[in-house]
Amino acid sequence: MQFATNSPLWLGASWVASQKDAPWEELEGKTVAITGATGLIGKTLALSIAAHNKLAGEKSKQTRVLALVRNAAKARSILGDDDYIDILHWDASKPSTEGFPKADYVIHCANMTDSASFIERPVEVIETTTAGARSMLEYGRHSNARVLVLSTMEVYGQYDSEDPISEDQGGFLDAMNVRNSYPEAKRLDEALTAAYASEFGVSATVARLAQTFGPGVPYDDRRVFADFARSCVEGRNIVLLTTGQKRNMYLSTRDAATGLLTVLVKGEAGRAYNVANDDTICTIREMAEEVAARFGSGRTQVEVKVDAEAAKRFRKGDLLRLDTSAVRELGWAPKVGLIEMYSDMIEQWKVD
Repeated sequence: MQFATNSPLWLGASWVASQKDAPWEELEGKTVAITGATGLIGKTLALSIAAHNKLAGEKSKQTRVLALVRNAAKARSILGDDDYIDILHWDASKPSTEGFPKADYVIHCANMTDSASFIERPVEVIETTTAGARSMLEYGRHSNARVLVLSTMEVYGQYDSEDPISEDQGGFLDAMNVRNSYPEAKRLDEALTAAYASEFGVSATVARLAQTFGPGVPYDDRRVFADFARSCVEGRNIVLLTTGQKRNMYLSTRDAATGLLTVLVKGEAGRAYNVANDDTICTIREMAEEVAARFGSGRTQVEVKVDAEAAKRFRKGDLLRLDTSAVRELGWAPKVGLIEMYSDMIEQWKVD
């Protein structure tokens, strides 16, 4: 391996590899294709499989990873030199799997998750999102593989209720608001997944993730959670561009990895699963204040400077609480809390 084995990213992957409730036995001796393998969730999954291979030891128990990426050099710098990780060029904007070996499992992680892009490049967001999903569903179809398509809690739209929302419910999503280019495209991804399961018999499932972070988030990430942490690292105030009353749920990259592997192996074809940590629900303001208190070293305060234009980047609705009972019935449960997620992310920044 070329990367630091004492980094939070690798330690997190090793933690995932050691989890007894993850379906490692089913993956042994199999091939897993992962799109977006240089992205946050994709690289966590790839490194977790690499870590499990080290624990398994025996050649017959090794899981091969097909890392489907746009930038091979970047992938090698992240994933290292591993005999069981094959790096293949794949671009969601011009997807082709010609010449790819068959896989037993496919995890489609590649996504455009920068909320600014949803407004600035909505056509590209829609086209790339749907083309990538269809490419992987076709690949899974011809490989006779189980396919997992990553989606988002944003497909629920505005659903302002204290009651948890289950996978068969939904709220309002304005298709004429370009900010919704991403959740609308993910809704189409989900429809394609159900269609491939119904029409072609593909064993395909969907995972709707809460906002996910941990080690491996780039330092310059423009999302709110990263800005809060960066403010603390740089010793400046956290500035809220809204009143901060929106309540969200979150998920650590470690829990995301175990949850996704569980849905991949055990999930029912043609259905979706919410994956989130119920204990992380809080308002944006509450999260900002907690992060400032824990990581701001007494230098970081929380300011509110409402900016109506900037607020257009954010999801509408004040509350979105996911019902995670379906994925828990598969044997999964989250274990990493919000503050630990922040600590992992900040510690990785120090290494990077």
